[in-house]
Amino acid sequence: MKKLFFAMTCLCISLGAIKAQSGTMVRIKALGSSPRGQYVAFEEFGYLDGVKLPYSKIRIRNMWKNKEVEKPIEVIGRGQDARLNAIRQKAKDLAHKKFQKFNITT
Repeated sequence: MKKLFFAMTCLCISLGAIKAQSGTMVRIKALGSSPRGQYVAFEEFGYLDGVKLPYSKIRIRNMWKNKEVEKPIEVIGRGQDARLNAIRQKAKDLAHKKFQKFNITT
């Protein structure tokens, strides 16, 4: 289980490095996984290139089938006063039901 979570984290980091080269400030963080490791949730967050608006995108991936299970949850800040931490928390709150559906512990 820990090896799978570590492998997924490494994959997320490498994807983040690729995106970071394009000029957008992006980070990727593994959020949790199901007990048997079938489902893994991870978050991509940062600031959109050009407009500098904070955003958070949470994806759930079925590792056994190597595909995403549903549409990602994406929250984008609006206006100058949008804070990245608040955007990330809102995305996690919206994803909570999906975490329960796939038995993902965070």
